[in-house]
Amino acid sequence: MVDAFYNTYPILYADVTTYIANGFDLQTPFDRPITYCLFLRLFSLNGLSLWTVIFAQSFILSYLIFRLSKTLFGDALNKFIVLAIIAFLSIFTSLSWTASQPISDIFTPILLLASVVLLIGNPNKKERWWLYLIFLLSTAMHLSHISYNIVFLLVVNLIRSLRFFRFREVIRLQTIFILFGLTIIALSSMLSAMAKSRHVFFMGAMSEHGILKTFLDEHCETTNYQLCAYKDDLPKRAFEFVWDANGPVNKMGGWKATEEEFNAIIYQTLTNPKYIFLHVKASVAATYEQFLKFKINDSNIPFPKGSLVYERIINYFPGELDQFEQSKQNRDELSFTTNLNYLYRVVVLVSIAGIVLWIFVLKKQKRRKFNSLTILIILGIVVNAWGSATFSNAIDRFGAKMIWLLPLLAAYGLCLYLLSKDKKDINIR
Repeated sequence: MVDAFYNTYPILYADVTTYIANGFDLQTPFDRPITYCLFLRLFSLNGLSLWTVIFAQSFILSYLIFRLSKTLFGDALNKFIVLAIIAFLSIFTSLSWTASQPISDIFTPILLLASVVLLIGNPNKKERWWLYLIFLLSTAMHLSHISYNIVFLLVVNLIRSLRFFRFREVIRLQTIFILFGLTIIALSSMLSAMAKSRHVFFMGAMSEHGILKTFLDEHCETTNYQLCAYKDDLPKRAFEFVWDANGPVNKMGGWKATEEEFNAIIYQTLTNPKYIFLHVKASVAATYEQFLKFKINDSNIPFPKGSLVYERIINYFPGELDQFEQSKQNRDELSFTTNLNYLYRVVVLVSIAGIVLWIFVLKKQKRRKFNSLTILIILGIVVNAWGSATFSNAIDRFGAKMIWLLPLLAAYGLCLYLLSKDKKDINIR
């Protein structure tokens, strides 16, 4: 929570308005599940403070980092070293910025860490139940987590089945099946929001990738799509297509009114070999672009009087209005993050080099567990980049919430290397 303390208030993003309003009004949003809305209301103590919300999600994350450290170091675990790692991550990576925002972003790395501990760890029965609960709730926090889990677990099972990296010895098939089952249960909580929104988000991605323009150029002469009226003025970014008040979605009557036409176009592009190739090509390019985007302070702008965020704070958190108004964010004093982003990029590059080094220099027993952890974490980062860029858009916020996991891996590798200097045989299982 370092960044929130420095800001003197939790760092806000425009989406917080939806989470606050729907959590207190108990209405399912049309574009996301209600789960995080309820989480925000519960852990804000029914409107007492947003500080307790970011404390709760930071506490869960810290617990998982400790539990993952126990998985890796076993009896050699030094809690002060883990605290030092968390402090390092909070100051020199994007971790604190993500954890300091009362939006659902932080639950993607929470979801990944819970999965990893369950897959390669050996928690006792009580811990396992807590981890399964965290996994289930984290999955239900965001629509993208369903496809994220499915792809992640399928690839993990594929690696295990092909006997790559000795995964069969480390990962239990039963755990994979349980995680699949919990994903299906979480899906049931968001079917309504998914049905209302997926066509708009995917069409926004098609617009950003240029696929929609190609399709309309070829079909508007023979088919009278409403979108044809906007084909020469399509927004360049997906978020503009989806949210711009002057964009095609709003001009065509909104999310519900566009559902039939958008779904028809999407279906045609996903069943035509030419457009399937364009989708794959665009997905690869967008995923690569997402890998390079992980700056903090992505649209964390001031929210002055008259803005919807300001109105939500007045209505639901009136006791924090002074803190909110006097925060560095609302006084537009976050320009220092430009220099921080340069620092974070250097930390990530050094971490990548460090991870490669530890893979080669660690002793065999320690290298086996570190390699398994590295594969799972990097796979989780890749799946996040692919899902975000393919079905939505490549933006810094989606990268920042995951990229800090690379410095975490590098720090683990360093600790294992230093422990290997000890003559004592350490059981890292």
